[in-house]
Amino acid sequence: MFMVRCERAGVSGAAVQRQVSALHTLVRRSIPVLLVIGLPFFFVGGPGFYSARSRVHLWDLGHILYFGLFTLWLTGLASDWQAALSRGRRLALLVLLPFVAGLIIECLQFAVNGRRPGMDDLFRNTLGILLVLVFQCWPLQESRQRLCLGVLRAASLVLLCCALWPLFRSVRDEDRAWREFPVLADFESKGELSRWYHANQLRQEKGIVRHGSCSARVQLSTARISGVTLLHFPHDWHGYRWLRFSVYNPLNGPLELNCRLDDSRHRRTHGPYSDRFNTQLVLRPGWNDLAIDLEEAEKAPKGRRMDMSHIAGFSLFVVQQKAPLALFLDHVHLN
Repeated sequence: MFMVRCERAGVSGAAVQRQVSALHTLVRRSIPVLLVIGLPFFFVGGPGFYSARSRVHLWDLGHILYFGLFTLWLTGLASDWQAALSRGRRLALLVLLPFVAGLIIECLQFAVNGRRPGMDDLFRNTLGILLVLVFQCWPLQESRQRLCLGVLRAASLVLLCCALWPLFRSVRDEDRAWREFPVLADFESKGELSRWYHANQLRQEKGIVRHGSCSARVQLSTARISGVTLLHFPHDWHGYRWLRFSVYNPLNGPLELNCRLDDSRHRRTHGPYSDRFNTQLVLRPGWNDLAIDLEEAEKAPKGRRMDMSHIAGFSLFVVQQKAPLALFLDHVHLN
């Protein structure tokens, strides 16, 4: 249909084919440039520890794009190997070369910035290789080979969905956090647990609840400092007076709970203890409905005021407990 329309417009099919071929050649020739430009980003730049979860997951997907382009570039070179290597060996090299390159990059990352090699990154590297190979494969004639290729394509798409899932989940929870603000965490969805640092210490709880249908069980250890920190939330608290939350103490006696609140300037400059808000709260047995005066928190940093429009984190922790214990946290909100 496209060719017919072009011919009706006075453009011959041969001319269209030449244009498509020229565009294809341009894309192929631009890939090495993109690979050179993209290589430094494995070692510098990118999201930091306090960056939004969606930005982190989106950045991680760059592994799929980079190694997909790398493999696509190698497939263009495969014709040069045709006389010297069998088809099976060419395919093996198309898999092996990008995979080894990924391993080298992971090792160099450890040498350059101390980042330990991660299986997640290797998975994304391999997925980029696989996607290009199964969708840029040489034509297969036998029905059994076509069936095998179809299965591989379906499997690669399933793996791609698995790789995209963390990004989708974080975007969905970030949207929910903005819609529910000034509620910071009510734990009605499991996605809210990922808003906290040391999320592996939190578990959704339906038996001991202060508000709604769920709370969070917070597992604490005997480490010198054990707790959790809310990192991912709307950071502009300007105009709110109170930070309120409920904590359940399962012990028979009182428990001292430490609270910390800091802004982006404190995090950026790694300020001292006196540059943030710190307080100790005594929990009686059972549920405790607690409130922090944000006007007091604003005045807490020595020599300046806390930037309430750029709150960076809210921490709850205990110090040097004699035995592990679990607290229950619910309905963290502003008013």
